[in-house]
Amino acid sequence: MENNKRPKRRIKIGYILALIIVIAFGAVVLKLVLPSSGTSKYGDRLEGIENYKFSEKAQKKVIDLIKGKEQVSSCKIEVHGKRIDVIFNVKKDVSKDDAKNIANESLGAFTEKVKGYYDIQYMISKKKEEGIKVTVEEGKEETKYEFPIMGYSNKKNSGIVWTNN
Repeated sequence: MENNKRPKRRIKIGYILALIIVIAFGAVVLKLVLPSSGTSKYGDRLEGIENYKFSEKAQKKVIDLIKGKEQVSSCKIEVHGKRIDVIFNVKKDVSKDDAKNIANESLGAFTEKVKGYYDIQYMISKKKEEGIKVTVEEGKEETKYEFPIMGYSNKKNSGIVWTNN
């Protein structure tokens, strides 16, 4: 009878050891895969950003410059890590080139220090744009819109590159 208990005990010990190994392995995998609660979603990419603050006063300067144009109906700035999003709407009668000129002019309101650290992205839209009817195929028409337009100024560039001309 004693011989029957030994194999059962060994099997139980084997199961317990296997369970401990699986739990330990799972904990190691979770530690590697999931970030710890103290890290930023940007990791260490924002190291030193405190030396390049884009203050609210500086943001207001850019917004006031853009809103000061009579063609602009609204403007806001959002900062996401090392990227600054300048988002504004133009009025109905504003051309795409005029909107781009407003953005190009506003780039001068940023300090060289900010332009050298951040990437600046422009998103320009127009409310109530009517669009232009274009014939795509025989009997089929499509409405083409000029807006929204997007531009991007990399920290290594001095101007804005427009994505959809």
